[in-house]
Amino acid sequence: MSIEHVAPYLDGGIKKVQGWCIPQLWNVIQPLHEYQENAGITGPIAEIGVFHGKFFIGLALTKKGQGKHTAFDVFDLQHFNLDGAGKGNLEAFTANLRQFDLPEDETEIRRVDSMALTRRDIAEIRAQRGAFSMFSVDGCHMVEHTINDFRIAMELTQPGGIIYVDDYLNPDWPGVQEGLARLYLNDAPRFVPIAYTCNKLFTCHISYARDMFDHLRETVRASFPNCQVKVVKRFGYDCLNVKPDYTGPSVRL
Repeated sequence: MSIEHVAPYLDGGIKKVQGWCIPQLWNVIQPLHEYQENAGITGPIAEIGVFHGKFFIGLALTKKGQGKHTAFDVFDLQHFNLDGAGKGNLEAFTANLRQFDLPEDETEIRRVDSMALTRRDIAEIRAQRGAFSMFSVDGCHMVEHTINDFRIAMELTQPGGIIYVDDYLNPDWPGVQEGLARLYLNDAPRFVPIAYTCNKLFTCHISYARDMFDHLRETVRASFPNCQVKVVKRFGYDCLNVKPDYTGPSVRL
């Protein structure tokens, strides 16, 4: 398992990077990563809205050596940042990649408005990178952007992959929850909710949902027994609400 690459980062390095995620996210990410490893599901990661790289670096270290990762952000093109949800900084992002042993040639940086990505762009990315094993949606938090970015993530993530949606229940960004509600109530997305923790909704392909959910419920309870775990229904699917033990370990080594 390649989880050892991310452990030092979570133990201290993550605090040096500006942004909004916590090490205890890996109480849920580690079991899903191990499920993928056991099932032979590999591949790089991607994120829309990387800011300074706090979550991107953690995912890239988790999947280190599994391909070239991709970062999408408007960076200095702030006229596209319609809701002001974090002003990305390209220099800070690349400096953080170097600091945590992620050479720039291991990451493709796309300075782009995700709303402007075309089907041809998406097909080109898929042809160059293959399908991603993990994809984080954390760009503009408006309804339209959330729907657009989640659809892009579904196109670029392999069936055994995970899509994370940031700020799902954050009251400051209601567009995220509304966007996903519109999507699930008016359509039938093939990626469905399986977990919510630390401000992020975790989704996986419907074909893997039952197996991943069962593995996640069993493994979180066994590996992180002080987490509070509750099963709820989200859009008709079993979803694990996880409140981590904030004083406990982020990963099990």
